Amino acid sequence: MKCYKFSLFTFLIFFQLNAQLLDTATPIEFEETPILLKTSTGFLVESASFNFSSPLSIEGAALRFSGNIKSRVWVQYVFKSDSLSPIYKTKLFSEPGSNRFIASILKKSETEVFRIRYRAESSEEIKLLSGGIYTAFESENKSDNFISPLMPKRNVTDKPKIISRSEWGAKSPKYDYSNHPYFNKMTLHHAAGWGAKTLEEGKAAVKSIQDFHQNGRGWSDIGYHFLVDMAGNIYQGRPETVLGAHVGGANTGNIGVCLLGCYHPPETSIPCYDEMSYSSEQSLIKLYAWISDTYGVEPKLLKGHRDYFGTTSCPGNNVWSMLPNLRSEISLFIMYGFQPTRFALFQNYPNPFNATTTLHYDLPEPSKVSITIYDILGNEVIRLIDTDQHYGYKKIVWNGQNANGNLVSPGVYFFKAELGPLTETRKMTLLK
Repeated sequence: MKCYKFSLFTFLIFFQLNAQLLDTATPIEFEETPILLKTSTGFLVESASFNFSSPLSIEGAALRFSGNIKSRVWVQYVFKSDSLSPIYKTKLFSEPGSNRFIASILKKSETEVFRIRYRAESSEEIKLLSGGIYTAFESENKSDNFISPLMPKRNVTDKPKIISRSEWGAKSPKYDYSNHPYFNKMTLHHAAGWGAKTLEEGKAAVKSIQDFHQNGRGWSDIGYHFLVDMAGNIYQGRPETVLGAHVGGANTGNIGVCLLGCYHPPETSIPCYDEMSYSSEQSLIKLYAWISDTYGVEPKLLKGHRDYFGTTSCPGNNVWSMLPNLRSEISLFIMYGFQPTRFALFQNYPNPFNATTTLHYDLPEPSKVSITIYDILGNEVIRLIDTDQHYGYKKIVWNGQNANGNLVSPGVYFFKAELGPLTETRKMTLLK
């Protein structure tokens, strides 16, 4: 193939790599993308990454574009000596329901790589959104030694309904799995560009992610053990008893779950959500409770992808901030089951508190809920909630502010809850 000349530019632009690439690649920075060149056959764009901080050994690269999936994309490595690799044509993988795609190249490991170049041709306008490189660190764990699967620890919590691999149309793994020698981690991800609000959208998204992981990243199978869409449908990825490929360097003993959707705005050209849906949250609670109870992984060990090496925003700020409460809900589910049997109000936690505190309550059926904060003199400070709610284990946070948004003085306060037929009041203390 003819060696193309790649243009160099002087302005820095940061491309936020979407979660799927961050789950599979190390992000890199690119020179400013030039204005598209109009050619006789369409459009042309070419550019290069900035130099890596040090020469690396890489196994390939992934570039994420907006534009026509029928484009053609090539990648070339630049070595420390300024010599060039052959120009490699990439494979393209679409993100269902969008105009975005990933161009991936996977070759034998190359050493002393200093930067990469790319060239893209399309009949329509095309734009680079982000990019990354595959390193040995993110490689899938493989083993020639078969390890017998561990036996479950317990089997008290019911397994939730899970869409089987055959139901969503999974392809067979490319080679044998390696079994976990133990279980000691649970990790939550978000899929960013791969969102899904319905069962059919979920099946399409999961199939697309598997295609990218198998044929773009070169892995045996989809990297996650489970995936959850916005409707609350749970999909089986790899068997949870085998090593996944979702946290490079920390896959052993780690069961990975991926939320289909983006929860870290703003992401370039991706619609993102302020919080996960109620259905997603309830499915996660049931799924993680079953995993925790079955394989002996305590809910407190649940982490977000970003908690391992700090190279990603995954699972997004809007989900990551929910993890403490999610761990609490999982523990409650293991102890009491999904649907409470009685109306109940619990003491706030923490108590005393100096910033925020969480109030937990149980609803065995859909009910009118009203929770009001009062000061020690009986004056109303703020009404936290006054609405109808679905049954379940509930919580609400008080940030120490009154109805006008002003911080209240330290001291003793009371919260009164009217939960269906139950009316109950408890005391709490706000510290300086």
